[in-house]
Amino acid sequence: MNCGRLTRHLHFALLAALVLALATLLGLAGAAHPASALDREAKQLMGGSDWYHALEVIASVNETPPEVPLVLLLGGSAARECTVSDGDWTAQVLRRGGLEVVTRNIGSRNQSFYENVAFAKALPRVPTIVYIGVNLGRYTFAYTTSAVPLTPDPEIAARHNQHHLPRTILTLAEKRALVPRWLTRRYPIFRSRYTYNLGQLERVIRICKRRGLHPVMLDLPRNMIVIGHAFDRPIQRYQQGCRALAKKYHVPFLNFVRDARLLNRDFQDLAHIVESGRTKFQRLLSDKTIALLKRYDMVPPPIYEEPTPTPSASPTS
Repeated sequence: MNCGRLTRHLHFALLAALVLALATLLGLAGAAHPASALDREAKQLMGGSDWYHALEVIASVNETPPEVPLVLLLGGSAARECTVSDGDWTAQVLRRGGLEVVTRNIGSRNQSFYENVAFAKALPRVPTIVYIGVNLGRYTFAYTTSAVPLTPDPEIAARHNQHHLPRTILTLAEKRALVPRWLTRRYPIFRSRYTYNLGQLERVIRICKRRGLHPVMLDLPRNMIVIGHAFDRPIQRYQQGCRALAKKYHVPFLNFVRDARLLNRDFQDLAHIVESGRTKFQRLLSDKTIALLKRYDMVPPPIYEEPTPTPSASPTS
């Protein structure tokens, strides 16, 4: 087996081990359901290629830990849409701050804090900033001691496309109609499941800190132009919870939704930003990343070079 095939073999083996560890962690060993049905459900509920992409990234940084600081963004589909691309985000941090990093957006549809616990346990112990995206939707997941078991599928991961929202942006009337619909259908779920999901968020923070990682809670974009004050009460509740965790564990809770100056046209709906919004939000995220890298002393020291000796002057006669 040549070196390239061996590296690929080890990569897939590590990915398989990671998925097995996740399954064991989430109490999935010996599930009684047919594997094919579980795989189909996993692809539907856990974001398909999004989810496998996240697993692929975690396996990759375990196999080859980066030599520069690692920056990860966790969250649901709203987090997934927050950045232009990993390459663009990395280049922006370098351009605006002169700092080399490896950035990875591993947001995926329906990603819960409970699943982020497994992510945090699987990450390598290398200098890492872990952005944990928070928004209303992340507090609506049901209590669970298990989840859908996953099988590694590199082919699906290879088809990952970070941005796959509907091409048509909802009209203003359609966006406005989502507001009372959320209050009627989702707000009761938010209220009943809030405490459980806040507890899972706390677990993510605690595990990150125990492993020497730097967790940062990040308030994700929301279309305030359309929402107005309709969601004030649930937003204030989860922000209050985040501030309490920030104080308890001495970690940041970043909220620059207002500073991003996102307009209605920057949103596909109420929570997912499109290209124009990503450019605004990522720029602020890059600046916050630069500040955090300096705060946590994650900036590599300059390479020391021996000074070139100055030729001594010839003695005068």
